[in-house]
Amino acid sequence: MIGFEPWNSTLRASCGHYYAVPDRAVGKWTGTFDLRRRSGVDVAEIRCPPARIERTRKGILRDDQEHFFLLRQLEGETGILHAGRETLLKPGEFLLLDSTRAAELSICGGPAAFLSAHLPRALVLETRREMPAAGRKITRAHPLHASLCGLLDAGGAEDTAGYIFDLVPLAFAGAGPRPGAGSLGSRSSRFRLIRETLELLSADPRLTVDTLAARTGLSRRQLQREFQENGTTFTGCLTRTRLAAVAGKLRHAARQKARVPIAQLAYGAGFGDISHFNRTFRQQFGCSPRGFLGTCDPGGSLAQDANSLAPAPKTPPPDRACLSQSNPADG
Repeated sequence: MIGFEPWNSTLRASCGHYYAVPDRAVGKWTGTFDLRRRSGVDVAEIRCPPARIERTRKGILRDDQEHFFLLRQLEGETGILHAGRETLLKPGEFLLLDSTRAAELSICGGPAAFLSAHLPRALVLETRREMPAAGRKITRAHPLHASLCGLLDAGGAEDTAGYIFDLVPLAFAGAGPRPGAGSLGSRSSRFRLIRETLELLSADPRLTVDTLAARTGLSRRQLQREFQENGTTFTGCLTRTRLAAVAGKLRHAARQKARVPIAQLAYGAGFGDISHFNRTFRQQFGCSPRGFLGTCDPGGSLAQDANSLAPAPKTPPPDRACLSQSNPADG
């Protein structure tokens, strides 16, 4: 058992900039935070007395690594406000958190415990045609509930590594067709839909602004105006999305202690020219892809990069808006 300050520091080091505030009514606040590997990914088992945990826009901008977090409630109850949904998570239930969106978790009424599986965003979205439904919970009645439990059980076999990235998007598949961006009244909501659609299509080396416009229900001119008003361009946003996908896979490979053909990752992310990929990667990360892989600590935490400890920027860096701008409803 550890006190609040070391527990809170471990939370940020393992999950990124999620900020916790203890319930002042609790006398001696102690909790636990154990990190282990199951099904090829990091899984944190978290126990704590009443507290509030927030993911704010400031926290989103401070983290370069992007994840989906698969939560499974073990004991107690956790109220969660995320992606426009307000949910009470009870023992045995699952919920998917998206690190690119604001969130508020409230543990009240008594201690609670839950598991959090850390899924690199690039691997969850690989080959997907739609965005998983963050903020939605899965109860025991869901047909895939037992399969999700098996992935996170202590006795789960390591040969399920990779399967989790197929099962989670299937379990949290969105319902119904995606609306056209033009039907959304909020400008930030329109741009969020544009970014998410681009992220899903980014692995296609033939992706063009016209293809994206057609998928989002906008004209070419409207789409280009949306990028311009958000301080970026189609090309800049697409390049950054592809680089983020490669970086996420390199970090995951390092944690798996696996050898990876970097050229294959680049082609798989949608880059058609390796020289161009190497040049833009170095511009973005300050080192070559192989050098970047060498800096990844196989035993480190998700927030191991230096940026996780840097002061929060007052404004997003160039093209950061294409990955981290949140809906105002997210906080």
